[in-house]
Amino acid sequence: MQTANSNLTSAARNMAIQRLTALWAFCESGLGGVMHALQIPFTGLVIGGMAVILICLIAQLAAPNYKQILQSMLIVLIVKAMVSPHTPFPAYVAVSFQGLLGWLLFTLLRVNLFSIFLLSILAMLESALQQLLILTLFFGQSFWKAADRMLQFIAAQFGVATSHASQWLVGTYLLIYLLGGIALAWMAGSLIRGFFKADPSYAIPEELIYSGEYSLAAKNSSRHKNRIWVIVIVMFLLSALLFIFAPNRQEGWMAVVKTISWTLSAILLWYLILGPLFTRLIIQFLQKKESRFSEQVSQTLAFLPVMRRIAAVAWQKSKPFSGWKRWHRFLSSLLHWTLTYTEMSSPEKIQA
Repeated sequence: MQTANSNLTSAARNMAIQRLTALWAFCESGLGGVMHALQIPFTGLVIGGMAVILICLIAQLAAPNYKQILQSMLIVLIVKAMVSPHTPFPAYVAVSFQGLLGWLLFTLLRVNLFSIFLLSILAMLESALQQLLILTLFFGQSFWKAADRMLQFIAAQFGVATSHASQWLVGTYLLIYLLGGIALAWMAGSLIRGFFKADPSYAIPEELIYSGEYSLAAKNSSRHKNRIWVIVIVMFLLSALLFIFAPNRQEGWMAVVKTISWTLSAILLWYLILGPLFTRLIIQFLQKKESRFSEQVSQTLAFLPVMRRIAAVAWQKSKPFSGWKRWHRFLSSLLHWTLTYTEMSSPEKIQA
């Protein structure tokens, strides 16, 4: 792919990178709340996919200075720690993995379809494997044993014999993320190819200038509490499954007791000791870097309320489209409006 440096001045390129970094920070610290409020499906895939697309665009603009990806990553992590102080440790790992992998791939291979596909697929698989690892950490092998027994029971009702059904379940889950990574890579390549083309259909809509502030972001404390409740509910459902599908009652009770004790121990160890410890170490590291990037961090924080408005209007404006065309329109509008947004107070300025 041809570099964008020849099409932009140094000041315009730096401004574009700053805006894309702000959009990346918004995706990590606020887009999830906006998407839940707008009832947008596949939130996890979209947030991870947006990070991949933005890393590709930052690399394209910064080439051959791909260290800019690492600088943008640090700014995103600092903003994430400031805006969402209760963010769990795995979220920092995911952002760091995506940024470091993007820097490594683009440094070695430059920005092209192959490197974009590698970044997208590996980032999505890391996200999926991280979730599976956390699931196993909390519930242990009992979860997969219960899943095997439940799926075997369901298959038997249809006259089908199956073994190790949980492996098929994990394989299907990974396949979904693999296909998602391929689709996102294709979309990233398409967005980069059309990134600098003037398109009047992406003009800033008046809603972004005249409408009031959106209040769509979910509170972090609520999300944190909801996560705990989800774990507790899954734990009791798993216990019920172990009891129901156990060969005998005594084995069922033992499996339930083991699962509850393991799960409670894992939750206490993670949420009370390891998770806060790792998060505190990361925040301390980021605080040391904060003074170095204080200006960029301040600019990013100031732009976050605007990003909430742009994301909401972009999703509403994409309604006439359906399927992948809607996602493409939503992401394209989000990117174009992020880069071209300016504070304007009158229709005369819009037409100027």
